[in-house]
Amino acid sequence: MDLAAPPMTEIQVDWRLDLSTLNNPVMRLSHKLRKLLNRDAYDSAKATVLRMFYPLDSKPFLEAIDRKAFDAIRERHFNPEDSVSPKKYLNLESWMHTNVKRVRDLRLKKAPPRLRVLDIGCGSGYFLHIARCLGHDVLGLDIDREPVFRETISLLGLKRIVHQIEPFQALPDTGAPFDLITAHMTCFNRYDDGTPWGIREWEFFLSDTASRLTSSGRLQFDLNALRDERHMEPELRLYFRSKGARIDRRRIYLKTAPSRRPQLGY
Repeated sequence: MDLAAPPMTEIQVDWRLDLSTLNNPVMRLSHKLRKLLNRDAYDSAKATVLRMFYPLDSKPFLEAIDRKAFDAIRERHFNPEDSVSPKKYLNLESWMHTNVKRVRDLRLKKAPPRLRVLDIGCGSGYFLHIARCLGHDVLGLDIDREPVFRETISLLGLKRIVHQIEPFQALPDTGAPFDLITAHMTCFNRYDDGTPWGIREWEFFLSDTASRLTSSGRLQFDLNALRDERHMEPELRLYFRSKGARIDRRRIYLKTAPSRRPQLGY
């Protein structure tokens, strides 16, 4: 199957138009966004096709969990009417399926090679649980406010650094370099009033996280929706594209060059 990128469409220019509009910053931004949206649709379709060639059943990962202990946590906290708070993650089968899909999207396969994986905002730990079951060395990083997350992380026996991410502040010591750094349904990239991070905040954060990768390491961020249901501002989308990111709807994929700076999408 040919997964090569579709050819660029030739742009026909009517020279009778007022060419001064081409110097209009708003017009230039609009033109760039139209091209990026077409690229995003292609990347999303390509990811769907690739996922078809990596089947992965959630059953072994569910069976690796002490269900009696998990059911005790569920009994203490779960509310079937609550689809917003962290308690929703106690719907184990559903969220294990979601995290298996994330693993498939990342093409994270059974070791060897044994990869070192950091999950930022690791929450309940299901993604790391799957990665560890596949034979990888995993570490989580998150704040410690939710009893549900604290109990599931403990049940799964996962290592977690307790830390709150702040703009323009480096992450704590995370040890040896990672082959993969992920963040799913991010909340750290917004201020207390809900204002999302801009380019400067992301520039600092990407530089810091990339410095913690191996020379062939990868970054993947899955952004939560903004108040207007978008996942990023148009300018931020352009910024990620300028770094060579592959964008699949709300997911941003980057890999590093030997300089350990994010350069090329994968």
